[in-house]
Amino acid sequence: MEDDIWVATSGDGLLHYNYTNRETHKITVESGLPSNYVNSVMYDNGYLWLGTENGLCRYNPADSTVHTYYSTLALSSASFNVNASCKLRNGELMWGTNNGAVMFNPDKLYHTQLNGQIYFQNINISGSSVRENQDLLRGIPVNKQTDISFKYDQNTLTLEVLPIGVSSKEIKFSWKMEGLDTEWSHPSSQQIITYTNIPNGNFRLKVRMYNNSLSQIVDERTLDIHVIPLYWQTWWFRLVIFIIIMSTTFFVLKFYINRLKQRHAEDKIRFFTNTAHDLRTSITLINAPIQELNKEEELSEKGHYYLNLAMEQSERLSNVATQLLDFQKVDMGKGQLFLVMVDIVNLVYRRKTMFKSTAGKKNVILEFVSNRESYMSAVDELKIEKVVDNLISNAIKYSHTNGRVELTLNCNEYYWSLEVRDYGLGISDNAQKKLFKEFYRGDNKVNSRMVGSGIGLLLVKNYVLMHEGKVSLESKENEGSLFKINIPYKEVVEVAPVEHEEPGNVTSADGLSDQSEYKQEDDRSGKRKSILIVDDNKDLRNFLKCSFENQYYILEAGNEAWELLQKESPELIISDVMMPDMDGFELCKLIKSTFETSHIPVILLTSLCDKSDQLEGLGLGAEDYITKPFDISLLEQRIKSLMRNREIVREKALKLIKPENDEQQVILANELNDQFVKKAVEVIHNNMQNLDFDKESFAMEMHVSGSLLYKKIKALTGQSPIDFIKSIRLNRALELLQSHKYTITEVSELCGYSSISYFSTVFKKYFGKSPTEV
Repeated sequence: MEDDIWVATSGDGLLHYNYTNRETHKITVESGLPSNYVNSVMYDNGYLWLGTENGLCRYNPADSTVHTYYSTLALSSASFNVNASCKLRNGELMWGTNNGAVMFNPDKLYHTQLNGQIYFQNINISGSSVRENQDLLRGIPVNKQTDISFKYDQNTLTLEVLPIGVSSKEIKFSWKMEGLDTEWSHPSSQQIITYTNIPNGNFRLKVRMYNNSLSQIVDERTLDIHVIPLYWQTWWFRLVIFIIIMSTTFFVLKFYINRLKQRHAEDKIRFFTNTAHDLRTSITLINAPIQELNKEEELSEKGHYYLNLAMEQSERLSNVATQLLDFQKVDMGKGQLFLVMVDIVNLVYRRKTMFKSTAGKKNVILEFVSNRESYMSAVDELKIEKVVDNLISNAIKYSHTNGRVELTLNCNEYYWSLEVRDYGLGISDNAQKKLFKEFYRGDNKVNSRMVGSGIGLLLVKNYVLMHEGKVSLESKENEGSLFKINIPYKEVVEVAPVEHEEPGNVTSADGLSDQSEYKQEDDRSGKRKSILIVDDNKDLRNFLKCSFENQYYILEAGNEAWELLQKESPELIISDVMMPDMDGFELCKLIKSTFETSHIPVILLTSLCDKSDQLEGLGLGAEDYITKPFDISLLEQRIKSLMRNREIVREKALKLIKPENDEQQVILANELNDQFVKKAVEVIHNNMQNLDFDKESFAMEMHVSGSLLYKKIKALTGQSPIDFIKSIRLNRALELLQSHKYTITEVSELCGYSSISYFSTVFKKYFGKSPTEV
C-alpha cells in the first residue's frame, strides 16, 4: 500500500494511482459503488471505507470487490459529508452525514447474502404484449414462460424483468443471447431487455441478477426463443432444393452421357447396317446366279452338290447379316413388337423340324414334349422364332456327338414356358455371369473352331424381355445346360387386312388369264414395258439387267435416279433402299409425292428385314418390298403381278362415268393419281357437248402439258387422251340410251357427236351393238 494513492472525487468515483508504475485505476458505480460522489475515505484493517452521496460501502483492494450495506438503514439512506470521518481509539468509525453522526464497529457489522429471484414482468413481441396473443401465451403465465415462438416478421423482442425478494438498489442485471451475443452485457440497473431484427433460428436468452458489488449471482433464468422462418428459409426446403439441384445435375449429366453414347451407338449402328447391307447385296449376287445355274439340266450331280454347298454357306452369311441388323435394333432400343395370335406348340414344333438335318449331322436326337396339343397366345412370331432357333442351335452346337436335346413346352392359362436341355459341354460359373452380355462367347473347344458374333443370347434375352418374360439358365461343366424362357399369356384381337385397290393387291375377276392378256397387250403394242433399276451397286444392276432384258426395256441409274426420271417415264421402278446420297425411302417419297411421277409403281429392295422398316417403305407408297437376299424368280413374278394389276386398275378408272360419285369412291390409293383421274373425268363430262373438245383443250383444262397429259393418262388408264375422251363419251351415251328419255339423235348431240352415222359406227365398234339395238 506504500506506493498506492487513493483519491476521492466528486463524480468520478474513487481513483487509484500507483506511484511505482504510474498507472491509474478508476472505481465507479459500474464497479459496485453506491455513487460516483465519494465525499470521504477511511482506511481500516486492509479495507477502504467510502462515504458517498448514496450511502456507505467497503472496498477491498486485494480483490477489487465492493460491499454495500443496503440492509442497514442508517448506512444506506444517508448522504455522507465531505471529510467528516474519524477513527476512534476503541476501533470504531465515526461519520458525519446529513442525518447526524453515525458510529459503528466495522468488525461487528452484519454481512448478509442476498436471496432474490428474477421475475418476468412482461414479454413484448413487435410492440405487442404476449398477454394480448393467446397463441403466443399458450395459457401459461408470463413469468412461467420458458420458451416462445414467433414468425420471421415479428422479430423484435422486449423482456421486462423485476427483482423479487431484494431491493432494486441492491442488484444489477446482465444478459446474453446465445447464438447472437458472444459476451454478457455489462451489469446495470436496467430492467428492460430489447433485441431487434432477430434472425431466423433458435436462440437462448440468459438473464443474471447480481448483487450491487457484482460479487454474487443472486439468480439466473433462461428463455428459449424460436423465430419461425419463411418456408424457403427452412432447412427442409433447402434440403429439397439441394436434392432437386443435385437430381437435375445428375439427370443433365446422365442425359449428356447418354447423348455421347447415342452418338457412339449411331456410328456403331451405321457400321453394322452398312456391313449388313454389303453382306446382303453380295449374298444376293451369290444366290441368284447359283439358283440360275441349278436350273441347268446338263449340270452333273457333283456340280449340283457344289452349288447346294455354296447355297448353304450363303444362307449362313445371310443369317449373320440378319443378326447384325437385329443387334442394331436392340442396341438402339427401337425394336417393336407386332403381336399376333400364334399356336405356340405348332411354332416350336416347326422350328424343331427345321433343325432336324442340322442335328442329324452330329447324330443328335431332338425330342419335343408338350402338355398341350395346341396353345394360342399373342407373340411377335418372327422374334419368338429367332429365340427358339438360337436356343436349339446352341443346344445342338454344344452337344456331344450322338447326344440328345430335349424341348419341353408347358402351357397354362397364365403363361407358357419352353425348356431347352442339352447334355453337352456345359457352361462354367464365371461364363454364366457374362453369357447374356454383348459379344461374349464362352471359352470352349467348340467356339475355338467356329466363327460367331456372340450376340445370339443377347437377342434372346431382349426379345423375351420385350414380351415381358424371363430367361434363366442352369448349367454345369461337362454335364449340359438348361435354358428356360417364361412368357405370359396374352390375347389380341386380330384385325382383318384391308384390301387396297392399289396395284399389287388387286386380283382379276373375269376368269381370264391375266398373264396372257398382258402378253397380248405387249404383242399388240409391239413395244416392251420399261423398267428403271436404281442401285449404287453396279454388279447388282448388271445382274438384274441380264435377268430381265429379254422381257423388258431396262433403264439403269445410281444416285442420279431422280434426274433420269425427269427425262424418262418407266412403267416400273426397282430401287435399293440403302444408297449414299438419296436412299430408296427418300426416292420413293419423292416419286409418290410428285405429280409427274406419282403413277409409277415402285418395288423396294433392302437389307432391312424388320417389319417396321417394311411398314415404313409401304407407308411411303411403295407397291412392294423385297428383302435381300431374294429369289430372282420371286422378283420376276412380283413385277408381272404389278404389271397385270395396273391393267385392272386402268379398267376400273375407265368406269368413272358419274362425276357425282367421284368423291365417295377411291379408285387409286395414291391421292395425287386418284385426284388426277377424277379431275380428268370431270373435265370430260363438263365438255361432253363441246364438239371442239380435243387433246389440246383437254391438256389446257387439266393445266398440264400435252406430253405430260399423255404420259399420265396412258399410265393410269392404258389409253391415249383421245381414246379416254371417247370411252367416257360412249359410256355416257350408253347410260342416256338406257334411260329411254332421249332419241339417238339427242344422245349423239349430248355426247359431242355432230354426225349420227359416225356416232352409230363408233358406238357399235366400242360396244358391239348399234345404238338402235341398245
